[in-house]
Amino acid sequence: MTVDAFIAERRARWAELENAVKHARRGRLRALPASELERFGLLLRHASSDLAIARREFPDAAITEYLNTLCARAHPLLYRGAPLRLSTVTHFYATGLPRAFRAAWTYIVASLGLLALGFLAGWIAIDVRPDLRASLVPPSLFDEMARGHIQANVPDAPFAASFIIQNNIRVALICFAGGVLIGIPTAFVLLSNGWMLGTVAAAVHLGGYDLQFWSLIVPHGVIELSVIVIAGGTGLMLGDAALRPRQLRRGDALAAAARRAVTLAVGAATLLIIAGTLEAFASPSGLPDAVKLTIGTVAGALLYSWLLLAGRVDWMSWRSSASRRAGTATASSRRSASPSALAPNAADPSR
Repeated sequence: MTVDAFIAERRARWAELENAVKHARRGRLRALPASELERFGLLLRHASSDLAIARREFPDAAITEYLNTLCARAHPLLYRGAPLRLSTVTHFYATGLPRAFRAAWTYIVASLGLLALGFLAGWIAIDVRPDLRASLVPPSLFDEMARGHIQANVPDAPFAASFIIQNNIRVALICFAGGVLIGIPTAFVLLSNGWMLGTVAAAVHLGGYDLQFWSLIVPHGVIELSVIVIAGGTGLMLGDAALRPRQLRRGDALAAAARRAVTLAVGAATLLIIAGTLEAFASPSGLPDAVKLTIGTVAGALLYSWLLLAGRVDWMSWRSSASRRAGTATASSRRSASPSALAPNAADPSR
């Protein structure tokens, strides 16, 4: 079956379900007559079946995305969500979030490219105009670096952590929400953050204080910059949906992209708490530079091991199937150990 034939055969049912969804959202679904509720459920089951076929036969077609959006809009109107459980949260972080990160890799790489472009531009600007260094980095900072006292003055680290986390979340939210405006604010935030880091890093490099500077940045910066890149990726995902809705209506395309992006946004908020804590406690501490660099390196290794490797096997499903296999093996061993199975195959003495 071709995709055109598939659409022509089922289009009427999809249109009926879409109208039913609009009607249900304007009023209360419970107020509908029993016959209409039954019809709503039937249409949703048909659409879910059609979605399964479309995913198998036409995975890259726009109709598959349309059906996915339609079912996602209709399902919560008819079925109540399951209560939040610890296993659900565990599964989200162990499987759902890493898979969402890998599924959005093209947008995340594009976000990283914008941040790197801003960093490179800032570095080149200072390299070409060294006289700008004094206006970007206070001379007192170089004096502290020269004396080896680079740690910041953080009299109330818990309060500082709270402030830093709020600021980081604000930047991440701008990256995320900027996607609605076809990603322009998102791109600006990524470029400007890269520019600021690049100019300061180049200015510090000219002064010969790279080790002291990066020991202040790396402990929290590995996670913090990763989160900004992830948030930028979600914004670019929304911007792509706004620019290229394909066969969907622009609002539906944005809604579908937002559902995919919100998983990454929730994960990014969690990581920002970790980054803010490190920025307030570890980065400005009096620990040796080597120790602080090690903290950042280990944090980055753990972060990307989790994002790139976790969730490749669904351990909940694996444990369930393993239990079934163990039960089958036990039953088989019991049958083989039965007296009839163990009896010798002796010849009949009467023969």
